[in-house]
Amino acid sequence: MVIPSFELEKDVMNILRLVREKLDKEKKVVANILQNYRWIPLDKDITCKCAAVDSSFLIIESRIGFIYVIQGVTVLYNIENNLAKRVGIKSFSDAGFIDIQATKSHFIAKKSIYKKVLTEYAYTLELNSLLNITEELGCDLALLDGSFISFIMDRRIKDSKVYIESVKNVYSLEEIEEYKIKSFEKLFKHRYTVFLAKSSSAGFYTQGLYPDMYILELARLYKIEPYSSSGFLEPLTIDVKNVLSKYVKEFNIPTNEFTITYIRLSPGIPVYQLTFPYKMSEDDLKYVFMCLKKYSPTGYPMPLEYVHKLSKLPRRKLINTMMMIGIPIVSGRELIELN
Repeated sequence: MVIPSFELEKDVMNILRLVREKLDKEKKVVANILQNYRWIPLDKDITCKCAAVDSSFLIIESRIGFIYVIQGVTVLYNIENNLAKRVGIKSFSDAGFIDIQATKSHFIAKKSIYKKVLTEYAYTLELNSLLNITEELGCDLALLDGSFISFIMDRRIKDSKVYIESVKNVYSLEEIEEYKIKSFEKLFKHRYTVFLAKSSSAGFYTQGLYPDMYILELARLYKIEPYSSSGFLEPLTIDVKNVLSKYVKEFNIPTNEFTITYIRLSPGIPVYQLTFPYKMSEDDLKYVFMCLKKYSPTGYPMPLEYVHKLSKLPRRKLINTMMMIGIPIVSGRELIELN
C-alpha cells in the first residue's frame, strides 16, 4: 500500500500540535509538583571565607596488579574589597596497588569494584584534607564536590578482603571506612559543611516519581516562576536510618538526619543539589546561599571549579610515564577471576 505524499505531509504538520499539547501537559505536571514547596529568593551582600576540596584518580591495570594514583587539592578563599583572594592551599596525593583477595570460591572482581574501592579512599582523603585546612585556618563554608549520600555510602565488598597497598602504608577497606567516620565526626562539628552535587537521581520532593533535578530543570526550560529565578527550594530534613538503610549497612554515621535543598545561583542556569549532614534552618540556608553566590560569578562556585582543574590527572601522560620506567601495562581484559 502506497500512502499519498500529501497525506503524510498533513500528518507531519500535525506533529507540531502534538508537541505543543505534550509540553503544556508536562508544564502543568511540573507546576503542580513545585507549588507544594516555596522557592526562596534572596538578594543581599555578605562576606565569608570559603574552603573547597576535590580530587581525581586513575586505575591502571598492569601485569603485576591494579595500580592507582590519586591527586587532590584543598583551597581556602577570602573576599576582600570584592576580590577573591586565595589565603590557603594544601595538596595531597597517593599511589599504590589495590589488592582484592577472595574469601569464597567463584568470586569475580570486576573492574567496577576497583573503582568503588578507590572512590571510598579518595573521599576519605578529601574529608581529611578539608578538615585539616578548616581546623588550621578556619572558614565559614566547607565545600565538597558530591552529595552527602554518596560520601556516606558503605562500599565494603562481600566475599572478599580488600586492601589499599599505598606507597605510604597498607590499609584494609574496613580501616578506611573507620577513618572516614572519624573525619566525619570532626567535620560535622563545623556548622556550614556543604555537599554540592551537579547531578542526582534523588526524588525526595517528588516522592520518587521523578528526579528532583529533572523537575527543576523543566521549570527552568518552561520559565515557571519563581522556580527558574535565583534562590533555593524549601529545605527538607531527612531521617538517615529510615531513608538510607539500603545505602548504609551499619549506622555508625555520626548524624541522625540531613538536610537537602536545590539552589539556583543565577536566573536561568541549572540547579545544584545541596546536602548538609544535620538539620539546617531557613536562615542558615540563606547565609549559605549568599556565600555561594558571592563566589559564583558564572553561576558555579569558583573554589570548586579551581580545585577540580588543579586536581585533574592526565591519563595518557601517566600511562606513558609508567611504560617508560618499565611497568608493563595491560589492556583489553574486562574482569579478573579470583579463586
